Amino acid sequence: MAAEIDLLKTNQYFRGMKKLTCSFLFFYLIFSYNSILRVNAQQVNDSSHYYYKVTIKPKSSGDLIDAYKFFLKHKEESLKKGDTLRAILNLRYIAEIQNKIGLLYDSENSIVQAMTYLDNLTGKDTLIESRIGIYNQLGMIYRQFSNYNKALKYYDKGLKITTNLSHIAQINNNKANVYRDLEDYVSAISEFKKTYEFYHKQDDTLKAARSLDNIGVAQSKINSIQAKINLEEALKMRQNLGYMPGVFTSYLHLAEYYKSVNDISKAHFYAKSALKVADSSNNLKYKENALSVLLDLKEDQEVKEYKTLMDSINKSKQLQENKYAASKYEYNQYLKKAQESELQKERQEKLKLLYLFLGLLIFILSVSVILILKSKHKKEKIKQVLKTETRISKKVHDEVANDLYHVMTKLQSGNDQQETVLDDLEDIYNKTRDISRENSSINVTKNYDQLINDLLLSYMHNEVKVITRNISKINWDALPNLKKQTLYRVLQELMTNMRKHSKASIAALTFNQTKSKIEIAYKDNGIGCKLEKQNGLLNVENRINSIDGTIIFESKVNKGFKVKIIV
Repeated sequence: MAAEIDLLKTNQYFRGMKKLTCSFLFFYLIFSYNSILRVNAQQVNDSSHYYYKVTIKPKSSGDLIDAYKFFLKHKEESLKKGDTLRAILNLRYIAEIQNKIGLLYDSENSIVQAMTYLDNLTGKDTLIESRIGIYNQLGMIYRQFSNYNKALKYYDKGLKITTNLSHIAQINNNKANVYRDLEDYVSAISEFKKTYEFYHKQDDTLKAARSLDNIGVAQSKINSIQAKINLEEALKMRQNLGYMPGVFTSYLHLAEYYKSVNDISKAHFYAKSALKVADSSNNLKYKENALSVLLDLKEDQEVKEYKTLMDSINKSKQLQENKYAASKYEYNQYLKKAQESELQKERQEKLKLLYLFLGLLIFILSVSVILILKSKHKKEKIKQVLKTETRISKKVHDEVANDLYHVMTKLQSGNDQQETVLDDLEDIYNKTRDISRENSSINVTKNYDQLINDLLLSYMHNEVKVITRNISKINWDALPNLKKQTLYRVLQELMTNMRKHSKASIAALTFNQTKSKIEIAYKDNGIGCKLEKQNGLLNVENRINSIDGTIIFESKVNKGFKVKIIV
């Protein structure tokens, strides 16, 4: 029933076309295009309706095969168009066809596939009805597998998500059939009564008669006195409707009832009545069922043995077919898993190769980067060495060579200036010592505070006073050696700059520590300057930047010179 509702909604989907109004030519083109679409859609719609009717009431197995081919093709086309809801409906029809021709496991697979597509859809009102239909079909499939608990589970799932009384009645009827298979006739009667009450209120006499007949059959199994009344009432309702398939079923059920109460005469009457309906309708299946009941009524022992034997053979054959179907299904699933495993293995091998390639590429890139950085560092080092050599050479030339030349000039003049020459030579010696000290290696591992203090005080003389504060309060051991060496050279550069250019009489340096940061404040009362970071100042800034520190210069003409260093 849910499938029928889905089909009706699909019909509305194809008929929902909007009218367009525009210029005559445009209208004509659009009208022609829409007409083609409507024709195609109507053709598909008509075919779907035709094959749906064939699926519900096939006249031959060939009809089911044709319907199967149509719905399979239509499912693929729907998926390509992105019409997942239509594809789900086609899968439900496919599952029903597979069920009718005995491919129970294939039917289960199709309906589970439909449910998978359904789980990926959201926000559509029709999803609930589709899900109810799927749960209902799964319940019927698992009933045929004799997996009754699973069948009841899916029926209950359907009941939880629907408030549609028609759907509820159908599911209750299906649950009652499962309880009857389980020989839980009390539960079966309870469920059948629910369906009867609904159809009776709806004046659906055909389905009400079916429910009443089922109630009577279940009651006969527990020897209820109501069984005969309900079975006969169901027969009358069907006779009044002229619905011969229902009349045939009622005759058989009454024959079985009277046999169960040992009224063989009436049982024979109803069995013969069923046979007449079968003959008049020329339905071989009906005839087989009627004759089977008549044979059960025979007193002939050989006939009874034959009937029992045939029932046993048929049951065994059915079980064997189910086992074969299960084995075939399991084998196909095994092949499918094996193929998936092989594909997964192949994918993993490709991933391994990809990861290996990426790893090798990263390794090569890393080595290349390291070599480039090393080469760059080496070039920087060479450049720094050359720069240092150039600076030292310039300093020796400017400060030592020129002074030596001046002394030589004095000596060549022949004037008696021995004391002056000696003073000049002492100055030259001091400058040479300073240059040597500036570029010599520094041992910063021990007594660093004393080393800094000696450096700063070495720039103090009669004309310049150097003041230091808090050097010994700093935790110099926490400072890495590289930073110590850099800081030493920076302070040396600042003090040299002060002595050569500032003409200061006082230079003060204050040291402070905040957590892991060391702050040094330098200040002098010299002539100051316009800040242009060249030579010495630029060298100082580069050194501080190299150890991730910060340095700030502040100076104005005749306002002294200030520096703030944080490392």
